[in-house]
Amino acid sequence: MMLLLIALGVLAAAAAGSVVVYQRGAAARLASVDGTARLPPKGVPGERPRPEPTLETLQQGDVVLDGDEDFVVMGTLSYREEQDAWALHALDGGAVQRFLEVRGRSGVVQASFLEPVDDAPLFGSLGQGLTYRGKALSLEARGDARATAHGEARRAGGLLRYARFTGPGGALLIVEQAGTERRALFGHLAPTSTLTIYPGELNRARS
Repeated sequence: MMLLLIALGVLAAAAAGSVVVYQRGAAARLASVDGTARLPPKGVPGERPRPEPTLETLQQGDVVLDGDEDFVVMGTLSYREEQDAWALHALDGGAVQRFLEVRGRSGVVQASFLEPVDDAPLFGSLGQGLTYRGKALSLEARGDARATAHGEARRAGGLLRYARFTGPGGALLIVEQAGTERRALFGHLAPTSTLTIYPGELNRARS
């Protein structure tokens, strides 16, 4: 019985710590110049409660907690290539702007944190592999996908070409081109067990 009480106490403390971290990050965002603009619109009166969000059901306004950092989902690009589908979420952490890619692999959900880079090779100079920022990367996939933008996705939707390169330590480089617009994102896999998702309603309650 004593061990059970101790275990419950530890779990309660961990949950409280996560809430404190979330609230601290939310306060920092609100204190910034355009802090209130980062809050999603309030829910519609009488709207049915939404199920608890997961990585696969993230939407605008949800909060992703990673350690002592938390990010608001500002928008999403939903990609589709034949039967394959994945999402790239634009995250706002106040002083830090990132992307979170979420995709399924053989029934397993994978998440990757990414940031825009301007020194990666683009289409026309991409092969089966390359060395980028000291990491040997191999081509994982390339093709054409259609992207649909939701919210503040930081990019318009439409048809685009993409190439994905992976390497040691979960390194990931994504290169995209839509017409004359080009973009490269670099980052790494994030253990899904370390990520906590809070629903956007928590943000709306603060507005």
